[in-house]
Amino acid sequence: MAADMRLIADTHVHFYPCYDLQQALNNLRRNLSTLNRNAVCMAFLAERHDCHFFRQFGERGREMLGADIQVQLYDNALLFSEEGYPDLYFFAGRQIITRERIEVLALTTDMEIEDGLPVDEVVSRVTANGGIPVISWAPGKWFFQRKKVVESLLDRYEPGTILFGDTTLRPTGWLEPDLMKKAVRQGFGLVAGSDPLPFKGEEVVMGRYAVRLEADFDADDPVASIRSLFTRPKFTPARVGRRGRPLETLFRLFQNARSKNIRKL
Repeated sequence: MAADMRLIADTHVHFYPCYDLQQALNNLRRNLSTLNRNAVCMAFLAERHDCHFFRQFGERGREMLGADIQVQLYDNALLFSEEGYPDLYFFAGRQIITRERIEVLALTTDMEIEDGLPVDEVVSRVTANGGIPVISWAPGKWFFQRKKVVESLLDRYEPGTILFGDTTLRPTGWLEPDLMKKAVRQGFGLVAGSDPLPFKGEEVVMGRYAVRLEADFDADDPVASIRSLFTRPKFTPARVGRRGRPLETLFRLFQNARSKNIRKL
């Protein structure tokens, strides 16, 4: 049964093999609950092509995350419960890099979509599978020719069909991009998330940047409830938490580039 609740959600979460999984989960729960102690905590995965943690947690979550955790399965969602921590709804999701090198998140679906497809085809596949497409900001990916691609989406899609995403990788002091402002003016929803990078130590940022809203939420059918909520035109949750400081963000990006070079050796 749906009830009016306060929700706090990190809408851009990654789990990577290099992570301490228990630490990552603990940070998610702690950081989200710190942003609002009375809210229902939620995390939305955006898994790249080589990661399948949602499936793994559903199949053997207690083995991977500790015997004290309880894992309740839904269609495209999990509920993690553990004494001493707030409950956490954990939603399936994928990350796709399009032919135009735009980053699209597919929230609330574990359907795999290959990288390299045109952005319109990716959006179409996500929505056909019931997912929520998010055009995510990332360093350098909304500039020059790609800026024109993102801007064209605002002209060709209706509010409620796609969302736009902000992350901790847009450092404090970096003005909000014009396309984000335009999206909000036109009635498109804007969400936010931590977007941790694939090297050890990034577990600390999880749950640090999120959205907060009050809405009807059906705990018995969390995915349908979220899909209905996030696809409403003029969906305008408040962004809460903090993005990275400039030097902190630069160091994270440097570490990410360094870890990529090490993996190539």
